Amino acid sequence: MDEAETTRAEARFDQDEIAKAKFEAQLQAHRNKTARLRAERLARSEARWIERRKDTIAEIKSGLVDLQIKTALMMARHLIKTGD
Repeated sequence: MDEAETTRAEARFDQDEIAKAKFEAQLQAHRNKTARLRAERLARSEARWIERRKDTIAEIKSGLVDLQIKTALMMARHLIKTGD
């Protein structure tokens, strides 16, 4: 291998290294953007859940109150039927 071929090989190697570094930088930038967007989406989802959570808890408590009333009525009817 003569000196000219060595120089061309080194130049190709340098170009390949530069291209590889550019690709890796673009890939890392894409991964960072994807992670940021995912974090933002999860934060929005969490915020929506927190807003709905109060309504959901109120609905559950209301359902429990309705269930307690129905249970009390059933027990009263049962007591009336059995005469106790």
